[in-house]
Amino acid sequence: MKTLKVVLAIATLCSIVAPPAGAQQKPVADTQPPVKQGGAQPDPGATPITTPIALKESATYTAPHEYLLGPADLVELRVFNDAQFGGDFEVDPDGNIVVPFIDQPIHAQCRSVTAVTQDVKSALGKFLKEPRVYMRVKEQKSHKPVVIYGAVRSAAPVEMRRPVRLLELVSSSGGVTEQHSGTIQIMHTEPPQCPDLEPFLSAPVQSEIDPLAPPFSIYKVDDLRQGKPEANPYLRPGDIVYVAEAPPVYVVGSVAQPANLYLREGTMLTRVIAQVGGLREANEEKVTIHRQRAAASRS
Repeated sequence: MKTLKVVLAIATLCSIVAPPAGAQQKPVADTQPPVKQGGAQPDPGATPITTPIALKESATYTAPHEYLLGPADLVELRVFNDAQFGGDFEVDPDGNIVVPFIDQPIHAQCRSVTAVTQDVKSALGKFLKEPRVYMRVKEQKSHKPVVIYGAVRSAAPVEMRRPVRLLELVSSSGGVTEQHSGTIQIMHTEPPQCPDLEPFLSAPVQSEIDPLAPPFSIYKVDDLRQGKPEANPYLRPGDIVYVAEAPPVYVVGSVAQPANLYLREGTMLTRVIAQVGGLREANEEKVTIHRQRAAASRS
């Protein structure tokens, strides 16, 4: 009598155990499927088990940021069931708000409305039991608008109600036009109000032409299009953004389509000829470039 032997293959699913607290975590990808008993080969069609990898926030996007109060901002205060404490209050030049019946001014500069509301609520605790306080920014006057002009489709000032990056500003203006030279200049007219809290630009580049000119930073349009984080900075209130316009280049003579083009950085002669359709029965050895020279200044 023959004995039939049945071999049972038991597959054990191993769970992923989190490392102890304080240990450095590294993204690990386990591409080995569960191995069957009895020396069986792994199933190539099995789905690999992978651990999630934490992604860092890209510097291309605008991080959420609550509005920080400054001088000349107007806030509205309401105290439920007791209107004598409420009203509209302006942040004074010292950065404070003076609320009726509160002895000391409430410091508001470089602080959010949420933080200031908590201070007002605590101060009103001397007069009211569990006061219900509501506060909001009624008018934002401390953050001057950012102005963008030059080779953009819609040049206009933009209110700085929150931190804004360069890419968002250019997009809101309709994008750059064909007349752009390839560079963007950002001139800073106001110092940062809260340099330790606001994610604004780093140190600007001083102009080498005129040391007394306002400082500005220079960025490239191509880097901005490619999503490079260093080309997409935060803007300060009061910044002036100039998308540089390219000087025109006129291509005439025996070419397929004579036209005027815009000269950008690194433009080669062969590219200019190609943009007008190439040469038409012309001797390429007799191409002439005429350059205009600036007139000499007279004293």
